[in-house]
Amino acid sequence: MPLVFARSQSLIDRLIQLGCPPEKLRINRTGIPMNEFPFADRQAPRDSKWKVVQACRLIPKKGVATSLRAFAIFKKDNPGAQFFIAGKGPLQQELEMLAGGLGIARDVHFLGFLSQPKLVELYSSSHLFLHPSEISPNQDQEGVPNSVLEAMATGLPIVATRHGGIPEAVEHGRTGFLVPEEDHVGLANAMQLITSSPSLFKQMGEHAHAAIVERFGQDAQIDQLESFYEEAIRMNAAAEPVKSKPMVRIAPQFAEELPAK
Repeated sequence: MPLVFARSQSLIDRLIQLGCPPEKLRINRTGIPMNEFPFADRQAPRDSKWKVVQACRLIPKKGVATSLRAFAIFKKDNPGAQFFIAGKGPLQQELEMLAGGLGIARDVHFLGFLSQPKLVELYSSSHLFLHPSEISPNQDQEGVPNSVLEAMATGLPIVATRHGGIPEAVEHGRTGFLVPEEDHVGLANAMQLITSSPSLFKQMGEHAHAAIVERFGQDAQIDQLESFYEEAIRMNAAAEPVKSKPMVRIAPQFAEELPAK
């Protein structure tokens, strides 16, 4: 196999640890179709009715429980806030019980799986995107979550964790804030920082969109992938041994019939 592709530098680092030769590795990032996730010029709500969103499978590594605990803290200073969770998964019942135990069940909405148009609509009408990923008990780890990239493309500020490939997409202090894994207090503080400054809220959204255009646009990633395939073809061709033609032995009785060269 001439080349091995990975979605993030963090995954490349893990592949090297598992024994893959570094010279074979190439980063092929997820390409986001910008026309399908257009920028939304959103404004901070005057009545503090912040709309917070997370889109993911409801599994341990997505950190939804951490999001709920952070939202419960955030809501104390922002009583009109609502949290919308798009996605399905085996943890839904457990997460619904946690929301009830935190006293926020009425303000947390489990939307299930959404079609892409509905998801874009949700992104465009929201103000903050949460994604506090964490290492799961079975050591499952994220690359760069697609939903983070899609949300950034629409201009959503991101509050997430320093996990996997997330720091390769989210620039701390510029396109969002990053906190340690499972730090729900830090997550809530980051949410409060963004929402308490209209200028920071607006700038982070604009920078998030620009970052996706520059580094994760679909057209640029397709061009890069094609160049990797061309490189692999060249490497494969160079590695193939040159096959010599078999020597033809001519019987002596026919040799004199061959024309002289």
